[in-house]
Amino acid sequence: MSYIIVIFLWFIFGLQHSYLARPFFKERIKKYLGVTFEKYFYRFFYFISQCIVFYFCYDIIKSVDPGEPLFKVPENYVWIVYLFNKISNIFLIITVFHFDIGRFIGLSDMLNFFTKKEYTYNKLNNYFLYKHIRHPMYLAIIFTYFFSTSVYTPIFFVNLICIIMYVEIGLYYEEKTLVRLFKDEYIEYRKKTFRYLPFVR
Repeated sequence: MSYIIVIFLWFIFGLQHSYLARPFFKERIKKYLGVTFEKYFYRFFYFISQCIVFYFCYDIIKSVDPGEPLFKVPENYVWIVYLFNKISNIFLIITVFHFDIGRFIGLSDMLNFFTKKEYTYNKLNNYFLYKHIRHPMYLAIIFTYFFSTSVYTPIFFVNLICIIMYVEIGLYYEEKTLVRLFKDEYIEYRKKTFRYLPFVR
């Protein structure tokens, strides 16, 4: 039963997260709330809503009985897990600061509304980490979760599988959007880089 609860919660989070980001949903936002709201405010409200939904879903997931440990890192080696956890967190922070954070969370769009300035976001991010991996943030998220504990339970692996599935589905739709936005430039970029794991395109 605990497995079903965890899978269901990840499904709910992934479904609404992807659905609310799709172009057809944004068209509905334009229709019912107006072009101005969709253009300048929707991204921020989307980001906040996802933080809230994730917080509640993951809070419930953490309360589920994890089951008997399948594997425990020996005490003498726990420091290695701790070290990799810190490296993973630093890696995640680097990936976040590798793009326009204001644009990512929607603050730049709202600022544009109040300052009456218009910015175009049409430059492909293909430098530094993105020169070799198209989605380093997803890799960082997986690493951060994997090294978040030294006790590996059945629920831990259920969560890990759900995260990877969510990443794969999210990547499918995200790359469709990027191809539509950058066209041949992104197609050529995709041919030269790995997805988020080395040697996997």
